[in-house]
Amino acid sequence: MPQVRHTRTEIAGQMYLKIVDIRILLDCSQAAARKIYQLADRLDDEELGDYRIEPRKVRMTSVCKAARTNLQTINKLIKNAHPEG
Repeated sequence: MPQVRHTRTEIAGQMYLKIVDIRILLDCSQAAARKIYQLADRLDDEELGDYRIEPRKVRMTSVCKAARTNLQTINKLIKNAHPEG
C-alpha cells in the first residue's frame, strides 16, 4: 500500500515530523533533511529525555530551532510559493 504524500501546508500543521516531512516542508535535499532531523533529535533528547512521545519523530519546534527559522516564516514561504487564485 503506497504512502500518502502530504502537502507542505498539511505538514506545517503537524506537531511531530519525520525526515520525509522535513524534506517536503523545507524543500531541501534528503541529506539536508537528515542533518536537520539529527539536530532536532538531539534537541529533543536534551530537553525531553525519557518523556519523548514519538521516538522516531521530532517536534516541529525542534525542527524550527535546528533550521534556524520559525514557523511563521515557514508558513509565509508556503503561502508565497502557492498564491491563492
